[in-house]
Amino acid sequence: MTKSGMKDVIPVFLIDDEGIVRSALTSLIRSWEGFQVTGEATFDDAIERLRSVRRDLVLLSLAGSEDVDRAIVKAVARACGSSPLLVLVGDCDQAFRQEVSRLGASRVMMKTVHPDQLQNAIRDLSATIAPDLPARLIS
Repeated sequence: MTKSGMKDVIPVFLIDDEGIVRSALTSLIRSWEGFQVTGEATFDDAIERLRSVRRDLVLLSLAGSEDVDRAIVKAVARACGSSPLLVLVGDCDQAFRQEVSRLGASRVMMKTVHPDQLQNAIRDLSATIAPDLPARLIS
């Protein structure tokens, strides 16, 4: 709680090309107390939409070929600026996950991760969101 009686929330911006995946992730994140989905986008819309995002954590879910995914991670990481970028990947090897990190991901997780682990990762990364523009939710 802050002095003004407002409760801090963790702002999350979702990116995935599949509407059903965005919807499922949105529902999951909204079910967690203290988390807020501030927006969502497809890969095509993401770069433009990220320009209007304040200091949200960006959750990028990948499902394409590794070559396409590399380009997406690179572009999204650049557009995120100082915002943390958590990338969810499908079936891939350790070398690709390390490359995604080198391309700008703050953290890389497999899509097979338990929802509690995802929640904890988002909470941990949210500590790196610049404190000058926190998202707030009136309690």
